[in-house]
Amino acid sequence: MNTKKILALQHIEVETPGIILDLMKTKKLKYDCINISEKSNEYNPTNYDALIIMGGPMSVNDKEKYSFIKKEIELVKNYIKNNKPILGICLGSQIIASALGSKIYKNSKMELGWHNVNLSGSGDPLFKGIDNQFLAFHWHGDVFSLPNKSKNLASSDLTELQAFNYNNNCYGLLFHLEINEHIVNNLVDLFEKDLIQESLKKEIVLNNLKKNLTEVNNTGRIIFNRWLSII
Repeated sequence: MNTKKILALQHIEVETPGIILDLMKTKKLKYDCINISEKSNEYNPTNYDALIIMGGPMSVNDKEKYSFIKKEIELVKNYIKNNKPILGICLGSQIIASALGSKIYKNSKMELGWHNVNLSGSGDPLFKGIDNQFLAFHWHGDVFSLPNKSKNLASSDLTELQAFNYNNNCYGLLFHLEINEHIVNNLVDLFEKDLIQESLKKEIVLNNLKKNLTEVNNTGRIIFNRWLSII
């Protein structure tokens, strides 16, 4: 039995690890899922064997407004130094990129809803056997440059860098494969202003929700199970 323990960090209530939690339960992995705004002083984040960092509406560049961002960047550096696996999704991927020295900046427009991701052909083990083009869910305005000594794993029509790998156990995914119906509905309701800004009706995002989720989650289960297997 795997006795190692995983720390999953949330920034807002609705952006949970989604199906990753289901996979960890199935594998009987030990984990703590912490909303940092609620329990930031009640745990030692270095006392874990792997780290998952979820998304959120804030920007990595808002370090003065959100003090936890600086702490998370230092935490990522600690895990990298100790060669512990890391998975960052959306904001989480931006925090990892920042810890590795990348610049975080606004994209030409927000990337919202269901869009294809294109693999770079790097042959990364997490994406082995995955279609070169697959569907993912997106909700971001910030993007980042490729960290030094990292591999560019994927792109989209709007965003040049959608995923990267550092040191074979540290992964940043700008897109979402972990989402479930509850997460999508909450994001659409809470951040409808983003959709309005991009002249996108929420009905378009919610159309064919179950079908899109099935496709996205099938890909996600493969990738997340492979990442969990390296812990």
